[in-house]
Amino acid sequence: MKSKWCQLAVFSVVGCVALGTTFTSALAKTQSTKNSKPIVAKYCKEETSLGSLLSCTAKKAAGEPVKIGMINTETAPIGAFPELTAATETAVRWINAELGGVGGRPIELITCDTKFSPEGSQSCSQKMVDAKVSAVAGGIDIYADTGLKILEDNVIPYVGGIPAAFGQVKSPISFQFSGGTWGAGVAFADYAVKTLKAKNIGIMYADFGSIKNAAIEYSANIAKKLGAKNIETVPFAITATDFLAPLTAANSGNPDAIFVFAADTACVPVMRASQELGIKAKMLLVGACATPKSTTEAGVGSEGKLFNIEGPISGGDDPDTVMYTSVVNKYGQGLDPIGAGTVSFRAMMNLWVVMSNLKEKGTEPQAIIDAFRASKDSPSFMGHPYTCDGKQIPEFPALCSPQEIMVRYANKKLVQASKGTPSNPYGWIDVPAILKKVS
Repeated sequence: MKSKWCQLAVFSVVGCVALGTTFTSALAKTQSTKNSKPIVAKYCKEETSLGSLLSCTAKKAAGEPVKIGMINTETAPIGAFPELTAATETAVRWINAELGGVGGRPIELITCDTKFSPEGSQSCSQKMVDAKVSAVAGGIDIYADTGLKILEDNVIPYVGGIPAAFGQVKSPISFQFSGGTWGAGVAFADYAVKTLKAKNIGIMYADFGSIKNAAIEYSANIAKKLGAKNIETVPFAITATDFLAPLTAANSGNPDAIFVFAADTACVPVMRASQELGIKAKMLLVGACATPKSTTEAGVGSEGKLFNIEGPISGGDDPDTVMYTSVVNKYGQGLDPIGAGTVSFRAMMNLWVVMSNLKEKGTEPQAIIDAFRASKDSPSFMGHPYTCDGKQIPEFPALCSPQEIMVRYANKKLVQASKGTPSNPYGWIDVPAILKKVS
């Protein structure tokens, strides 16, 4: 079966990805989670990204577990995303209950919380080595560089998650299905200059290595090469809670557009501040800020804001999308289908497909690495097809699918802002092509 574009919006953020859909979480939660009918029976004949691996009969895994790790920042004053772990656990429950695990064996998910520290990241990676996992599913870890070195030395693949550190986008054992902050930066520049016709641009960003690199090298500099004339860059502390000053500075040059590279606790204050300051410039924010929770709390401050996403939002009948909702309702244990967890769910499903296709070699770390490295336009669960040959963005070889779409928040919902064409109906912004063109 061929894959189809998902109808979910997967938002690339400052080191994270969130998801929004045209349905509401409230509606999703009203659906029954006690339906005993296997989900596979309903969708096995649909054109999903799982292809022929999706049997019409549920197959419960049994026997000796296959160990897979999960490293994520779950507890921290800022930047905590426990929903990523919850979503991965949901995927594993479904895989074990209906998809036959890996080669008939159940997956044992070994999780570890970095607690937003380099020591935590390193400790988590060592935990995975000691547990002898076949692969590690990524979450959000801005200090991943220290931990990834341990995984590299032990040849353990690091799959998916939300790239926030240089190691996650450069490591030879890392495979990412998101453009991260870098993809967002290029998309912002392209959309602002080509669609908004922006000449003057303000850019505010969290002053942290990888985020600064994306904001300056992959947004400000790309915007200049595309035709922007004046660009004002404004850094702020990654732990900042008051954004009036940096937003005022970014708006000081009467810009046509303002890019905001900040997420999590910054989303609502920034959108509210833009309303209080009466900013007229078009504001482009990372997709994590487009979650229903953030846009609702921001109130009128969210109206008209633009966000980058990594999956089409139009329609609602895509098999992957509908199947995902069913899985969350049945196995999610309260997980909201709208949230950053979608990207980790996608990563787990992509990993499962690779491991399953490898058959008897499916638990071998090197075989998994080789399979991902050989991929070309492979179907991605609820996402853009991926190619992990290391050539999409040469500086960041781990980025397998950095393409983006722009959307606008209007009248309490997201609408597509990227201009579609017959051959590209969702208006994908081809980040690798743009970078190649301006290099």
